[in-house]
Amino acid sequence: MELATSLPRSFSDVMAYQNERVLRRYELDHDVNRNEARRRFEGLKQFLLVCAITPGYKVTSDAIDSMWHTFLMFTKDYRAFCVDYLGRFINHEPFEVPSPESYLSTRARATELFGDLDAELWPQNAKISCSSGCEG
Repeated sequence: MELATSLPRSFSDVMAYQNERVLRRYELDHDVNRNEARRRFEGLKQFLLVCAITPGYKVTSDAIDSMWHTFLMFTKDYRAFCVDYLGRFINHEPFEVPSPESYLSTRARATELFGDLDAELWPQNAKISCSSGCEG
């Protein structure tokens, strides 16, 4: 599959990135423990890597999208992560028309890159309402 861009950091550097403020905020807003917040942050980084290197529409699951919304609230941190780790800002886009087929292709690309995915964060079956992601 064609790569849209080269990354300024390695996959392992991207996946090692942590942001305690984002995790704390997610815990508070979603009433989850630290392990659950970390899990969702890992899924978000996987999704953002797919967005950074794969052209076209990419759609995420609700579980990952909720963490993305939290990260977006920390705009400076999110912008710095995108630029420093992914090489460009990844816009969050609500799509006008749901796209379960785009979710399935996003999930397939994530599986190619990361192997077995967390089934709760990356469910096999796309919802009919998959409508949040990025375009690149």
